[in-house]
Amino acid sequence: MKPKTDTRTALVKLRVTPAEKEAITAKADAQGQTVTDFIRQRALDYRLRQTPLEKDRVRQLARIGVNLNQLARWVNVHKGRAETIDVLAALVSLERELKGADTPPPPESEDTPCI
Repeated sequence: MKPKTDTRTALVKLRVTPAEKEAITAKADAQGQTVTDFIRQRALDYRLRQTPLEKDRVRQLARIGVNLNQLARWVNVHKGRAETIDVLAALVSLERELKGADTPPPPESEDTPCI
């Protein structure tokens, strides 16, 4: 059964310029949300639901993580081979690209990477 939630009956009116309305609508569309959900999320600072864009990013990160784990396992199994250096160089290059990408940095950690 679905838990009973408060019914939204109160109305909040907000006047904006036509340019502001367009900007808000564009941002909501880019997030895959309605304008109402977008404004509610921004005003109340809580997460309503995962947008299609967020779901796609999480899926892509999961795929990258799987690939990195497979590469790290291969490196650990074949430590003596010369190809290991090539794989490690590729991983370092990938790490540099990810750090330069337009994504938020990972949380600070005192641990060094396992690679």
